[in-house]
Order: sequence, then C-alpha cells, then structure tokens
Amino acid sequence: MKTSFASIFFVASLASFAQAADVMVNVGNAKGENVFEPAKVMAMPGDNVVFTWVSGKHSVIETDSLTACAKSAKPNAATSDGAFLAPKTWSWPVPKDATPNTKTWFYCGVPGHCTPGTGGMAGTLLIGAAGDAGGAAPAPGGGAAPANGTANMPPTPSDGAAAKSSAVRNYQSIAAGVVLSSMCMAAAYVL
Repeated sequence: MKTSFASIFFVASLASFAQAADVMVNVGNAKGENVFEPAKVMAMPGDNVVFTWVSGKHSVIETDSLTACAKSAKPNAATSDGAFLAPKTWSWPVPKDATPNTKTWFYCGVPGHCTPGTGGMAGTLLIGAAGDAGGAAPAPGGGAAPANGTANMPPTPSDGAAAKSSAVRNYQSIAAGVVLSSMCMAAAYVL
C-alpha cells in the first residue's frame, strides 16, 4: 500500500514540472521608449512568449523579416489584435510542432514605431531545439560556443544576446521536481 502511494506521488510530482515555460518580453519600458525588452528571445516549441505592456500604446504583430514592418503572410500569423495601452498582457503560444532552429520576428504596428527597411520597434523570436538548453553546444568549426544557448541558431541581423532560454528554466524546474518527488515518496512511506 505504501509503495502504491509513493508511486502515485512520484508521478504527480513529475507532472508538476512538465509544463510549458513562459518567456517574458516587456512592451515599452519605464523610460517610455518604444522598445521590446529583450529584443531577442529564445523559446522552445510549446512555450509561451508573454508580452507585458509597460508603457505607451503598442501592438505585437508577427512579420516575415526583422525590417519588413508588415504582417506575416502566414495564414496563422500571431497578432495581439490591436494596439493597447499599458497595462496589458498577451501570450503568443509557440506551436508544439514549430520547426527547431528557426526564427520569426515581431514588430509594433503603431504608426512611427517600426520603419520599413530599418526596423525600429521590432524583435526576434528564436525557436530552440532540444540541444539548446542554455548551455554551450559545440560550435561549427570546433570553436567555443556561445553560452546563451544559441549555438545552433541561424544568424540574425538584430544585435544583442538572446534572453535566457526557457529550457534552462525547465531544467531548474526539473531539479525542483526531483526534490519534490523525493519528499513526496518519503512522506508516503511514512504514512
């Protein structure tokens, strides 16, 4: 009987950390600037990119190029469905079948915030792969790989490093889940 309870608690605790991660992006900032912070993020298929309006009136629209400032031709292109004033939060779920090691872009559709050809208020979403857990993967040519989990990512014209990988946060959750499951097993055994 005790073994059954321990097994049930162990499986339940494993389920507690198998959820999608939230990758946070601020829309505008405390200075009132028209920016996405960070402007480059990495998410895994199944994660959610959570946009939080901090200042100003902004929108979030998926685009096919960092400097296009035009809605993507994809039939299911992501959009916040309008421009909104802070405070607001909107989530962009990364499809579970998204192709790893690819990227897409987003921009603010408010007039003057994104300028075709030069960009402006725009950002990059890198879709990570299982090996991009935030650690250093082997770089092409045998050199040192970046420690931000983007070793297998195609180059992007945007500057700045990618935000901490959601996979790193998932790994930390796994560690917490193992500790929780051990505690549950001990508690079930004592009962």
